[in-house]
Amino acid sequence: MNRVQSSEFSSENSALRRIFAELCRLNSELFLVGGPVRDRLLARRCHDWDLACRNAQSTARQTAKVLHGKFITLDEQHRIFRVILPDHTTLDFAELQGKTIEQDLSRRDFTINAMAIRLCSGAPVLPCSGLERAAFNRSTEAQEHGSTVIVDPFGGQRDLRRKIIRAVSPRALVDDPLRLLRAFRFAAQFQFAIEARTLRWIRKHRESLWKVAAERIREEWLRLLMQPAAAATLKSMDQAGLLPVLFPDLETCRRVAVRYYGRGGVLKHSLQTVGNLEWIFERMASEPRSAGASRKSMLAPMLRSSDAPIREYLNKPMGGFPSAAWLKFAGLLHDIGKPATAQVIKGRLRFFGHEDVGARQTQRILRDLRCSRQEIQQVSAWVQNHMRLGNLAAAPKITEKAIARFFRDLGNGGVGMVLVSLGDHYSYLPRNRWGKGTDPVEKVARQLLDSYYFRREAVLPVRIVNGHVLMKKLRLKPGPLIGKLLASVQDAQVEGKVTTRDEAIAFARRKLKQRA
Repeated sequence: MNRVQSSEFSSENSALRRIFAELCRLNSELFLVGGPVRDRLLARRCHDWDLACRNAQSTARQTAKVLHGKFITLDEQHRIFRVILPDHTTLDFAELQGKTIEQDLSRRDFTINAMAIRLCSGAPVLPCSGLERAAFNRSTEAQEHGSTVIVDPFGGQRDLRRKIIRAVSPRALVDDPLRLLRAFRFAAQFQFAIEARTLRWIRKHRESLWKVAAERIREEWLRLLMQPAAAATLKSMDQAGLLPVLFPDLETCRRVAVRYYGRGGVLKHSLQTVGNLEWIFERMASEPRSAGASRKSMLAPMLRSSDAPIREYLNKPMGGFPSAAWLKFAGLLHDIGKPATAQVIKGRLRFFGHEDVGARQTQRILRDLRCSRQEIQQVSAWVQNHMRLGNLAAAPKITEKAIARFFRDLGNGGVGMVLVSLGDHYSYLPRNRWGKGTDPVEKVARQLLDSYYFRREAVLPVRIVNGHVLMKKLRLKPGPLIGKLLASVQDAQVEGKVTTRDEAIAFARRKLKQRA
């Protein structure tokens, strides 16, 4: 009989069996439901366990007490409670909806999440070998999984085999419109297709997405973008009419520059940019780590002998999501200011100032999604500065001072800015020239990243004076002038004109006189 590899899960299952045995002692009518059942069938690791039972609140409180966990009320109205155990395992208890588990499952979103396992049946729910796969190849409604029965009234196992996202009913999408977006997130996460009838239901009810709290939309949207191959799913969202509902400004982009970009206009280009970014990220993930890696590749300078800092950058969280997800968001929005700035000059369609207009639109969009100040500032900075890489490439020579100014203005976001700009640029570059290192924009990108990761002290030297020193020595009051003087001093450090604190103060004094 085919089995999931046992070594990966054996120690985990040993602890889980003890946890579940204790849960059954506390509540005899307890079901493992939804995601954990689905993920075990797909042989995926699971750290958060969803449970349905009667008396969910008291069961959760007792569980927290017996297992020394922390009790949290997640949703008082819908009777959902969480227990966080000392090893960070999360148990979510929801009140059983309806008289039977089948009635409870009928209220869930998609068939692949509408499955359950009765924990207290006496059967080994999670054997050390993992869930046996043989039963997964059968298609009865209540599957016997080894000696474990899976309650599957809507054919979730069949849809897992067929790689289909199918809504349990149209009512499921009406009851919680966030599920309209979640369908696409699951499609991206598992690389499944959304069933045709479910797509029709999504299109029919797409406007109801605005009934959902912005914080919930933000969470689901970024969970979609963090998937490695989200670009294709975004195109499907657009075809279903959901993307322009989520971001109405993108609908205007569709009608601009159609003769230049083809059908779909600026929106088509923006979706391509997201796909281009995913191509770049994938290349970085597969780039060799060795110190002797060829530097002919455009991506090689991003690596060091001991690690890959660019990969660390992509995985670094911002607002609970990896930076890669936010970069894709910026890629989607980078040209959103073009419709408002489009004008024909001497027979050419131009978009002067679209980056500034787009940055303001981006700020509004992210505020509407209840993003944090840091998130708004970072994504809008990427939108506002996405032309800088191309402008540097157009210059006869890129100086140390220009490199320093780029990273000084953008901070740690400078690395992301290079990536977003490359994704944008690749939309205009033939595919067979990507990553060759011969294109002027790629050369500048390589130079910038090389400087940031291997010569950071040269292009971003440590400040030898701060604002307090300048205000005291030059008798200045706080204000924007201080920042400008500090930037001038740092430029002078890069050029070797200033090396000591006294030289920095004297330089700032001369700059002040010139301004006067």
